[in-house]
Amino acid sequence: MGRLGLLVFVSPVQHRAPDTAVAIADAAVGAGHAVSLFLLADGVYLASRALLNAPEETAVHRLSRLAGRAEVVTCATCARFRGLRDEDLFPGARNGTLEDLVDLLNSSDRFLAFTGET
Repeated sequence: MGRLGLLVFVSPVQHRAPDTAVAIADAAVGAGHAVSLFLLADGVYLASRALLNAPEETAVHRLSRLAGRAEVVTCATCARFRGLRDEDLFPGARNGTLEDLVDLLNSSDRFLAFTGET
């Protein structure tokens, strides 16, 4: 099976792109592919433990259940700028660096970027 890389730039609170990214990740994992998500800019909120308190099912809930079967890495600089520390991420997510993003780009068979742009 192949490796799928996903880059998410936009907030799960203000945009639908994270929902699509998580749905694609879930389907790819279910098909036996290795999947890694790198969360950049407001996309880091997709790994926020605090957003798991939302009363309805969200992309954050679905991604937290997928963590462990898919790699979830946030940009540590983006996370810190937005007040997210390591302990503010849900279990299975980790802060990383742009070097992790470069490694993901180099190792992915396919790579999708969810920028919020049309």
